[in-house]
Amino acid sequence: MKKYVLKIDKKYFIFFLSTYLLMLSVFFFTSIGTESYRFFLNMRRYFPVAVVVTLAFFYWNYYDFPIKKILPDCFIGIAWILTHNILDYFAYRNVSTNINNFFDIAFGGYVFSLLIFLRIFLYLVFKRSSKFINFMLGFIQTILLLIPLIELSYFSYYYTTISTAASIAFLQSNPNEVKEYLLQNIGVLGIFCFIVGVSFLCIFLIRQNKLEISSKITSVDFRKNRKPFLVLLVLIFSIGIYLPKCFAGTGVIHSMLGAKQYLDNAKKFEKYHKEKFNQLQVITSANKFAKPSTIILVIGESAGRNFMSAYGYSGNDTTPWLRQSIENDGTHFLRFNHAYSSYGSTIQSLERALTEKNQYNNKEFSQSLTIIDLAKKAGYKTYWFSNQSVKNTADTPIQLVARTADVTHWVEDGDEKNRVLYDGDLLPYLKDVNANENNFIVLHVMGSHELTLHRFPPEFTRFGTAGAFDLVSNYEDSMAYDDWVLQQIFLYAKDNLNLQAMIFFSDHGANPYRKRVADNIPFINLRIPLIIYLSDEYEQLYPQTTSILKKHENQYFTNDLMYELVGGILQIKSDHLDEKNDLSSEKFQFTRDTLKTDLGRKNIKDDYNEDKIE
Repeated sequence: MKKYVLKIDKKYFIFFLSTYLLMLSVFFFTSIGTESYRFFLNMRRYFPVAVVVTLAFFYWNYYDFPIKKILPDCFIGIAWILTHNILDYFAYRNVSTNINNFFDIAFGGYVFSLLIFLRIFLYLVFKRSSKFINFMLGFIQTILLLIPLIELSYFSYYYTTISTAASIAFLQSNPNEVKEYLLQNIGVLGIFCFIVGVSFLCIFLIRQNKLEISSKITSVDFRKNRKPFLVLLVLIFSIGIYLPKCFAGTGVIHSMLGAKQYLDNAKKFEKYHKEKFNQLQVITSANKFAKPSTIILVIGESAGRNFMSAYGYSGNDTTPWLRQSIENDGTHFLRFNHAYSSYGSTIQSLERALTEKNQYNNKEFSQSLTIIDLAKKAGYKTYWFSNQSVKNTADTPIQLVARTADVTHWVEDGDEKNRVLYDGDLLPYLKDVNANENNFIVLHVMGSHELTLHRFPPEFTRFGTAGAFDLVSNYEDSMAYDDWVLQQIFLYAKDNLNLQAMIFFSDHGANPYRKRVADNIPFINLRIPLIIYLSDEYEQLYPQTTSILKKHENQYFTNDLMYELVGGILQIKSDHLDEKNDLSSEKFQFTRDTLKTDLGRKNIKDDYNEDKIE
């Protein structure tokens, strides 16, 4: 064998320079608002990456392997270098003043090098290309290539990159939700093509790893020529140490880890809640209802007020009961015309709506008291009835709040028939409520959650064709069905539970004409209903609260302030309630000009087409 000497060959210099400039160019052209120091930091970061990539190219040539056999590894590296950063740039270039690149560029270079070094190492040790080695390398290559391909597919469908919000939604999805999502958005044929495509890709890569071992490999004697082998080991070890950290900093993985951290932090709630609850002190009104009474809070799902006839929707009569109740009995049914969600995703929205945490105080969820805590301290027996999913999911903040209620029921828990569950299945639970006690009941419906075709029984189809998939008519039918469910809740509670107040709001809105995205949320997906019923007795007993609420029907409101609103309707005073956040208080401080949404990133005042469907 030739003496092992790394010569300063022109082709290696060109390869190094090309690699370095490629990485630096991708960073430069896909960054927005990057400080100069960060640019110079990446200039330094990509230098060793380019060196290692060049060494991988050198080693491959040194052992006389055909260049075409590294093309799959090269393609994987380039895919990581280009995909996330370019997609992130195109997704946010018009809405963000600061786009920070992740470690995808460096990871692409390092993973290319490591794959080359590993292949050479295995061939040096075993001196042959075995089926097992080829299979393992092909499998690893497939997994590595699959992530950029998923990113591309996600972007092509949603026109945005996979964010922490999207990752949270994924981690919280149960198998049925995943199934419904895939069937709705990809279909059976799409799923089949994906499986077949990945299988063929894996087979192709396995075959690409099969090669004839060069004479340099078969004739190598480690005792006489240890230097290249030792250098190879050092390179593999060094990259192997750093690569997991680099991988964790890539765009998609960073989002997934952020989502996991978010959910793990939510679990801290359980640790602190008991202590916080015991310390909570409240003062209730001296005015009491004549007999045991009930307050109901109904949490909608994906209900957009722009599509509710109760809010003037010009299409089908999607909410006939609410519309008629407001038109015929506006004294008791109050419609708040400018309510918004704090965020376009359920978890982030409701963890604020149900607790002290809001967009303005940045309080930790784990350190926050809840609406259930307020109701308990006010002397109510608390109930939580939900048609949301609970099986096969980690605890969400919503579930953590729910489980603090005295009585909890998830429809899914009691179902043994493996059938589609509807919000009407919540109605029987109301019969379990003791009419001889003061009750605070939360009902969390599935509402108009995707797939809306499955949110209402076929016999309740009003606007579309029973059993037929149609985004708009299915959405309208789901809203009409839940309008009926709301009516049944109201009638039963009024007749049997001495209903004094009923609040209906939604976690966020929706637009059936557009694909839902976790980020870059349009205002139409943030506009929600807020409707409050107050009984005659309530209005007579608490005239000031009633008067203020009626006065505020055209006031702007975000649902992260629901905690204070519930406290106000319950007639509670506490140092854990801020009257300036309470829509039922004359001290309510917010206006259209001061309210925010999208977790503080958007101003409500920028919603110039509030009544339009964009």
